[in-house]
Amino acid sequence: MKNQSCDQRVRLTKNLIKSAFLSLLSQKNVRHITVRELCEKAQINRATFYAHYMDIYDLKEQLENELLASFSQVFIDAFREFDPSLASEELFVKVFSLLRENSEQCVILLNSDSEIVDKFIKVSRDLVLDTYAKLFPNASETRLNAYYLFVSSGCIALVKHWLLNAPDASAESVAKEVCAILQQGIRCLS
Repeated sequence: MKNQSCDQRVRLTKNLIKSAFLSLLSQKNVRHITVRELCEKAQINRATFYAHYMDIYDLKEQLENELLASFSQVFIDAFREFDPSLASEELFVKVFSLLRENSEQCVILLNSDSEIVDKFIKVSRDLVLDTYAKLFPNASETRLNAYYLFVSSGCIALVKHWLLNAPDASAESVAKEVCAILQQGIRCLS
């Protein structure tokens, strides 16, 4: 019972820190956030912060890594669960649902000077390129990479726009739109 209450306190403390950090990050660049300022906002002492993180950058990296791990797991599970194709609506619904559940964190991290966009692109790269190579065995690796970069960058831009400007749209509707674009190209506009 003691470990359970200790674990709960750690989770609560980390959530306070995360919330305070995201709030500060939405207002200023990570380089301008101090541990002191974060601790005041989270209403914790510095020793508590340092018990969990080395510095502000370690906190940011851990938050990014948690989100990326969840993102990666969604891809892995979806490729196991569904027939992998170039535009599996089920895959996109799962991915977009995860991003929506973490929308505040996603928007802030995507808008920061972070390299998280590149990390998102790399996370799913191997799974997707493996699928592309099987579906299009005559395509060169260069061409497959170019297509993947084009599609993944477009998806990230669309997700960013969705989370910032149309947060009431469902993950399902965004997934349907992405699949229409991927499957029909410019013909989806007619």
